[in-house]
Amino acid sequence: MYIVGQERRLVDPPSQVVAGVRTVTTKMDERCDAHVAALIRFLGPSPSSLSLSQFDSELLFGVDTCPPMTIAPINLRKALLVAVASYLILGIFGCRRGAKNTNPNLSPSGGSESESERSRHEQTLIDQGKEFYKNDQDEQAVAAFQEAIRLNPDLAEAHLRLGMAYAALERKPEADESYKKAVELFKKRVQADPKDAESFFYLGEAHSFLRQDEDAARAYRQATRLKPDDEESFYKLGKAETKLAHYPEAVAAFQKALELDPNDSRASDGLENAQEGAQRIREGKKHAEEMMKKQQANANANGNTSSNSSAKPTPKRTPSKPW
Repeated sequence: MYIVGQERRLVDPPSQVVAGVRTVTTKMDERCDAHVAALIRFLGPSPSSLSLSQFDSELLFGVDTCPPMTIAPINLRKALLVAVASYLILGIFGCRRGAKNTNPNLSPSGGSESESERSRHEQTLIDQGKEFYKNDQDEQAVAAFQEAIRLNPDLAEAHLRLGMAYAALERKPEADESYKKAVELFKKRVQADPKDAESFFYLGEAHSFLRQDEDAARAYRQATRLKPDDEESFYKLGKAETKLAHYPEAVAAFQKALELDPNDSRASDGLENAQEGAQRIREGKKHAEEMMKKQQANANANGNTSSNSSAKPTPKRTPSKPW
């Protein structure tokens, strides 16, 4: 019989059939489709007409003589055929399984990239856009964020930062559309994970850019509750409260931000402005109270005058003339 191996080395021409067992190796292609294997049946006279002690292939078939061998019994011959057939089937199956994943860049789902690789690529684009934005390369930032969104339309941060880049280019309609999309996506994220402090912070940013200060303050406040060591959240909360003229709340937020980062000059300025605002509120209230008191006093005085004017006046007596 012929047994499949890994490289081609033909011993006998195909027309020469060798009785007994010969090892002939063949080369398989990458798909393991062209397996060349031939199981050679024992040919020639029946065993009863031959000596069971010797077998001469040259005498019977005209090829080189094999070493003397004993003709295998029929049941042994069948066992050998079954073993070789099983070997071939297992070999073909294994090769074809291996051929399914010959491209290491293919994911199990059939995509060109794995999920983690795609996520890393998307984050790389966002980081590139942030760097462009920081260096005032706003057109390049827009392109980077747009590419990230093209790969994954549900990237909430990419929509937010695209809006910021549009705003820097004074493209307000596009900026507002991006902010609105960011609000929509970040709301979905915080609904899915109510403990996601980062998403609450970015939700506050999107609301703030849309001048929705009440919603922004609410989102920032939740971010500070979930992450009480985040100085930036406290600073942004202070700004939102200042816009709403909630100066005592703004003062508290800026003070907390400075506790976490004493070198944040923005928080220092914000605290000063909030304190001035709080002082104006106090002075305004004091002035209003004083005005109310004066008005009340005037009202009381006017009431007394009115009551006196309603009484009949007593005529003055003229001095008597001397007689």
